[in-house]
Amino acid sequence: MREIIRVFVDICLFRRGPQDLPASSFLLYLTLGAYAASNFLLALVQYDAVTAALVSVTVTLLLAVLTLSLLYLNGHSERVPQTLSALAGTGTVLALLALPPIYWTHLQTRQPQLSLADLLALALVVWSLVIIGHIIRHALATRLFVGLVVAIMFYWVAISIQGSLFPLTR
Repeated sequence: MREIIRVFVDICLFRRGPQDLPASSFLLYLTLGAYAASNFLLALVQYDAVTAALVSVTVTLLLAVLTLSLLYLNGHSERVPQTLSALAGTGTVLALLALPPIYWTHLQTRQPQLSLADLLALALVVWSLVIIGHIIRHALATRLFVGLVVAIMFYWVAISIQGSLFPLTR
C-alpha cells in the first residue's frame, strides 16, 4: 500500500503517470471511496453533514462519468481503471492537503483582503488542475495543453453542477 501512495505522490509531482498504477478494480473502488470521503470532509465546511454527503457522492459520480465519457469517446476505454484511480487518488491527496487551509479560511473573520490560507487554497486548486491535465495527457496520449483544457472543463462542470444542486445557504 505504501508503494501505491508513493505513486500517487509522484503523479502529483509529475514524476509518474496513471500508467504506473495497476489496472485493479480493488484499487479503483478504494480510491473512489477515499475520494468521496475526503470530499465529504471538505464539504463539511460549507454544508451540514447530510448535504456534505450528497455533495461528495455527486462530485465522485461526476468524476467517474466525465472520465468514462472522455476515455470511451476517444477510444481509450482500456485506460479507465488506471486513469480514474489516478484522478481519485491524487484528488484524495490534494483534498487532504487542502483541509488545513480550507478550515483555517473558514475559521478566520472575513476581511476584504486575501489571507495566506486563501492563497494556499487557490494554489492547491491550480496545482490540482495541472495534475488532472497531466493525468489526462497521459490517458489520451496528447499534449499537456489539451489535458489542461479538459481539466478546466471538468472543474467548471463539477462546480456548476454542485452550485446548481447544492446552493450555499450559509
